[in-house]
Formats: sequence, C-alpha cells, structure tokens
Amino acid sequence: MERMVLEAEARPSLTKGQRKEVRVDDKVLAVIYGRGEDNLPLVVDGRTLRQVLSSGGSNVLVDLKIKSRGKKTRQETVMFKEIQRDMLYQDRILHVDFIRISMTDKIEVSVPLNFVGEPAGADEGGVLQLVTREVEVKCLPGDIPEQYEIDISSLNIGDSITAETLVLEGDIELITPPDTPLAQVLAPMAEEELEPEEEVEEGEEAAEEAGEEAGEQAAEPEGEED
Repeated sequence: MERMVLEAEARPSLTKGQRKEVRVDDKVLAVIYGRGEDNLPLVVDGRTLRQVLSSGGSNVLVDLKIKSRGKKTRQETVMFKEIQRDMLYQDRILHVDFIRISMTDKIEVSVPLNFVGEPAGADEGGVLQLVTREVEVKCLPGDIPEQYEIDISSLNIGDSITAETLVLEGDIELITPPDTPLAQVLAPMAEEELEPEEEVEEGEEAAEEAGEEAGEQAAEPEGEED
C-alpha cells in the first residue's frame, strides 16, 4: 500500500462564519481521532488533499505533518475514515475524518474489486450482475491490497463467483462471509413476467375475493351486549 505525506495545521474551534471563510480559500476542515488520544481539529489544503485521494484512493496511508502554533511540527500516521463531499459538486471536499493507526496492529478495511473480462454466458444472452464491488479484510496497514482483480470470463449462465474464491496473499483475513456472491450471470428471463392480461385477471379475482370477505363480515350479526 502506497504511503503519502500531507501537511496540516492544528486549528481551534471555529464559528460557522469562520468555517465558510476557510473553505473559500480551498481549505478543508478535518479532525484526527482514535487510539485513546484526544481529538485534534485540523485544516488541510484542498488541492493537495484531492491529489492524495486521486493517487492513493481512500485506503492510502497518510503521514500527517501537523503544524501547531508555538510547537514543533509532529507527525501522525493516519487513514481516511470518512470523507464528506458537497452534494452538488462531488470533487469539493467539505470535511475529512482521519483515524490514527499503528503499523503493527491489524485493521479492518474495504478493498475494491476490479472485474475483468466478458462472461462466456453473455454470448447466449446471459446478463452479468455485479453483486458487490468491495470486500472486507483484516490485515496490517502496510499489507492493505489496492484492489482484487476478478476474472469473470469463465462464467456461464447460472454461474457465480463468491468471496471464498479470492486469493489472499500474506497474512490477510477475509471478513466478508465466504459464501457472499460477488458476480453472477443470470438467464435472460430469469424471472417470468406476467402478461398484462394475466395481471388484470388476477387483480380482478383478488378484488372479488376481498369484496366477498367484506360482505360476509358485514352480514355476521354483532354480539349482544350483556
């Protein structure tokens, strides 16, 4: 797993107006937490942050060089825990949560899946369905895979690939249940659809049955009060 450096500055609590002023300058508010230490509010450069995410993805290891007023610059190794983006402009990052990590302690992370090839069943009209695009694993931070490549070219209609088929190199534990399907090829008409006429007939029958039941209940005499 690639390791990158990102500079940050410690910051005090800010008002809503101050937070807006910070973001105008393409700065991103952030916080570090975890490992039993106090939360530390930060501000990082937006452009540099986007470069880090573009190069290493959300699982990248980050060495944060933190500057504090009147204190010596210190470094903390972190990972991205949560990234809050603008709802309208996804490339605009509003806030980032970093979590402290130890290079000697295992952590659980999501690893993306990269599906390659064209399923053999597609030639017969089969429909490829990608059930999930990532799996959960547990490993040391330095052993986090960038992705798992899955060849789907051998899948025929009715075939599927499950998590247990992944080849995990090194000391990596699969957290996702082994029988979890990752991809499958469905038949063109896997689920028979009712003809419109059949749907109308069934709807009428259901309505008639409901009407008859309602009529029977209304016809029953009410019990006399004591």
